Amino acid sequence: MKQLFHSVALISEKCIGCTKCMMNCPVEAIRVKGGKAVIYNEKCIDCGECIKVCPYGAHISIKNSLDDIQRYKKKIAIPSVTLYSQFGKNVEPDVINEGLLKLGFDEVFDITFSCDIASETLKKDLERVEKPAISTLCPTVVRLVETEYPSLVGHLVKMLTPIEISALIIREKYKEMGYKNEDVGIFFLTPCPSWVTKISEISKNENIRINGAIPISDIYPKLLKHIKGRADDKNSFISRTGLMWAYSGGQCEAIGIENSISVDGIKNVIKVLNDVENGRLDDIDYIEAMACPNGCLGGLLLVENPYNAERITKNLNSKIDFTYKIHDFSDIESKLVSDEESSEHRDTQKISTNFESAVKMIKSMNKIINMLPGTDCGLCGSPSCKAFAEDVAKGLASLKDCKFLNEGGFNNEG
Repeated sequence: MKQLFHSVALISEKCIGCTKCMMNCPVEAIRVKGGKAVIYNEKCIDCGECIKVCPYGAHISIKNSLDDIQRYKKKIAIPSVTLYSQFGKNVEPDVINEGLLKLGFDEVFDITFSCDIASETLKKDLERVEKPAISTLCPTVVRLVETEYPSLVGHLVKMLTPIEISALIIREKYKEMGYKNEDVGIFFLTPCPSWVTKISEISKNENIRINGAIPISDIYPKLLKHIKGRADDKNSFISRTGLMWAYSGGQCEAIGIENSISVDGIKNVIKVLNDVENGRLDDIDYIEAMACPNGCLGGLLLVENPYNAERITKNLNSKIDFTYKIHDFSDIESKLVSDEESSEHRDTQKISTNFESAVKMIKSMNKIINMLPGTDCGLCGSPSCKAFAEDVAKGLASLKDCKFLNEGGFNNEG
């Protein structure tokens, strides 16, 4: 199995083994060994839940900073649409973009243009995948499907996201202007850690290379100094339909898909994927699934309360009467379907890739589970009895770690 880069990391020195991260991880990717948390990278989906609940700052997000843009002759910012909800309802996007230029960027690319392209592409691509089709905008959801629901990989819409489309357009533009790829630095201003991970993967493709991801929460104080007290009554030339991609349900609204559902929050997404896997949602065409509450507006690397941010976004949206009219983009349409998604799926870690050994391991797990109390107490250092049984079957834990078995549980074995 290849090594995976993860944006969510652990500072072991700060960890006291309190188990909060372990008990709150939605995919049981964390254990406590020797009084310290351990992240199982093959299971981690970079959702950032451990960062949210850790009271000691032991879980962190790897990220870029503004200093990193200085390495390039041309510095391009791709702001997430969520950026425009972070400064109150009276600050227009144009004012925020001007502030970004003052921070050292040479250009601020309007991602709502790429959102409109993605909307048109998605309408066509829905016919090419199994129903219900599942959105690939959220990298955490994509990882979740690949690692925990491999049977649903065929339901993922295989197209580039607006961020990748933006990078493609920028690369082609500066190539025509005579710049080398290494001279152009493209940075995504991100609302969440999972995009740091995603960018490290897609950057292997020179055509859509993104050189880094800078948290919006990190640049917020610096940007605020340039826009504080400024207001602009004129309409900004960003797309109202593109802006809808910021909040949960907005993508479906922008595309005009009626027979769809929108789900946000990683635990809610898991419930929906369970229903898809069990065939309960076969009559739905499309699922817009976002790991963060309220969609991207609930990202861990934002400042504004997500519910207020949604209000600000919808207020801004009501004042915008501009939408990009995407009639013909045949010159780049062929590049918008991501073959990388189908050809480079991570090896699933559903116990074993070898069928025979998988059967043996499942039998071993079932035997161990029948010996356990089913209380999911976490005292063994695993988040649940099922996770503990899997760890033992994989050789990552010992039966002696279970307090129940040490106190006579073996005698109850049938």
